[in-house]
Amino acid sequence: MNRLPRQLDSGVTIRDMLPADIPAVHELEVRLFPVDAWPLQMFWDELVQPETRRYFVAEAADGIVGYAGLMCVEPIADVQTIAVVPEYEGRGIGTALLTDLIAEGRRRGAADILLEVRADNPRAQQLYIRFGFEQIHVRKRYYRDGVDALIMRLQLEDVLAVHQDIVHRDTVHEAGPQPVQTDEAGPAGETAPMEEDQK
Repeated sequence: MNRLPRQLDSGVTIRDMLPADIPAVHELEVRLFPVDAWPLQMFWDELVQPETRRYFVAEAADGIVGYAGLMCVEPIADVQTIAVVPEYEGRGIGTALLTDLIAEGRRRGAADILLEVRADNPRAQQLYIRFGFEQIHVRKRYYRDGVDALIMRLQLEDVLAVHQDIVHRDTVHEAGPQPVQTDEAGPAGETAPMEEDQK
């Protein structure tokens, strides 16, 4: 298991998601992704499958400010979702959550990690590119509002050193943009497939 909980320099704690967290997480889900929000039951369904899933939350003094989840069926892991509230941008939370997802994929023996990201979300795409993800496919009109999804893949060979370098640079350049968040233009980070597309 990852060494959780752990506290970031910003004071935010990364820990495993618990069933008691689901109502607060779903409230953020609806706020951050009004078009593609998961139904409440989907979070319950995901959390009761620890043999193939792991979910994290980022918790600040005033509550949960981010969350992320991974599904792994060897040899492929899928980023199910990752989100950070805009009020906490620039604090390394998105980077920390993605680091833990990738570490979990490695722990479970995945060879590749896949994710979907909105084509109109360049900030999230830049986060994934920094971690070594590459675009491999486009799913036309994948999201409910008609936006395409970019399918990105991270091959896990020799990737740990890259992650460590990213985390180091983020602590030095903490003021840099955090792509996994929302802004006035709408949602900017959902990567999970719609319910009917879950494997």
